[in-house]
Amino acid sequence: MPGALNRKPIISAQLLEKNSGQPVLPEQLIHKKMPQSQKSSDANLNGTSDTLDDVSFLRLPEVKAVTGLSKTSIYELIREKSFPPPVRLGPRAVAWVKSEIRQWAVERVQASRSAA
Repeated sequence: MPGALNRKPIISAQLLEKNSGQPVLPEQLIHKKMPQSQKSSDANLNGTSDTLDDVSFLRLPEVKAVTGLSKTSIYELIREKSFPPPVRLGPRAVAWVKSEIRQWAVERVQASRSAA
């Protein structure tokens, strides 16, 4: 495609500036305020939540990022009962409970450390 290399970046420095004139970091562009029901202020020490008010969900891309596992590996571990199963959110949508994924990760670290 001719001229493709001469295109300007989609996000320019002018778009990344706040009123103060300071550049905005990428994390600040996508930062969203979490609803009170998703804040984990009352989570106990092992990362699990005691009330349903504190439940928050992770979709598959987030679970993959947290665990470092592929989609195939995640579903294989679920079949083996070695990974928390997802919760059905709708007819074609599932998500994992954040505290369960966190607890699974803690257990993996503990198992790895004790085996060494």
